Amino acid sequence: MSKENRMHARQILDGTVSLFQHDSKEYVGLMVDFSATGIMLSSYTPLEIGTVIEFDMVDIPPNIDSRRTGQVKAEVMWTDRITPSMYGNGCKVIELSDRAKLMLASYHPEHSA
Repeated sequence: MSKENRMHARQILDGTVSLFQHDSKEYVGLMVDFSATGIMLSSYTPLEIGTVIEFDMVDIPPNIDSRRTGQVKAEVMWTDRITPSMYGNGCKVIELSDRAKLMLASYHPEHSA
C-alpha cells in the first residue's frame, strides 16, 4: 500500500452535499470528500477528464431549515469505477464562491459539536 502524497488533508463529509451543473441545473452527483484544493464526488456516469465544470453545491445543514447553495468551478483530474453503477471523480478546485468557502469551512470537524 502506498501512502497518498497530499498537500492538504481530506475532510470526509458527515452530511449530504449534492452537486448540480450550474447552467443546466442537472444533477451530477454527491460530494464524497474535499481538501483545500480538490473535491471528490460520486456519480452514476464518469466525468470526462480535463473538463472544467461549474457546479452548484447544495446542502441542508443540520438544525437549519433552509438549504445553502455555493458555486464551485473545478477541473476533472481522474475518474474511477467504485461500484458497478457508481464512479468516483477527482476534481481540482479552480474557483470557489464566497458561499462555497463558508460551506466547506462549516464541514470541518471542529465546527460540529
